[in-house]
Amino acid sequence: MPHSWEVEQKFEVDDVSRLLNTLHAAGFIEDGLERHSDIYFRHPSRDFRKSDEALRIRSSNDSACVTYKGVRTDAEVKTRPETELSIAPAEMHQWEQLLQLLGFQPLPAVRKIRKLFSYVGSNAGKVGSTATDLWEGMVVCFDDVEQLGTFVELEILVESVEALDQAQDRIRRAAAALGLWQVQSKSYLSQLLAKLGIEK
Repeated sequence: MPHSWEVEQKFEVDDVSRLLNTLHAAGFIEDGLERHSDIYFRHPSRDFRKSDEALRIRSSNDSACVTYKGVRTDAEVKTRPETELSIAPAEMHQWEQLLQLLGFQPLPAVRKIRKLFSYVGSNAGKVGSTATDLWEGMVVCFDDVEQLGTFVELEILVESVEALDQAQDRIRRAAAALGLWQVQSKSYLSQLLAKLGIEK
């Protein structure tokens, strides 16, 4: 059951073409497309909205996983512990039943198409004076979310608390280099529930 720290920031995108050109100039290539269906659960005895936690079952192409996201440790650049358990897609329904038997309440599914971009470094240095190490290990995700629109996420996974400050700083500098400034602090789930009139 891998445990790591997720450091990410999400942005609204007005000009997708411009951003794609900037990414390619920085040395990123598209290396995957995933179709996500995420089912989040309300806890039976505590409010995840107040504790800022999340429990999710995700199907992605031909795989599935159960993920717990812990409390954020940074308000500006979303930083939180994450524990993920891979499961067989055929087991998803059993997991949903198990959680409901334990009192967890499923919420409407968040569905999106995600394009993944990874750094290869072929054109490093063409975006401002950005050093190569700014981009190493960073994943850029373009998300087309049903009912919500297009967003981009910058994400770094780290294995220790000591690496968090540096990762947060890299996310901030990467956003500036890519011209991203419209931060969307609300999760896709929160936005969807608000749109459906379930939550404010």
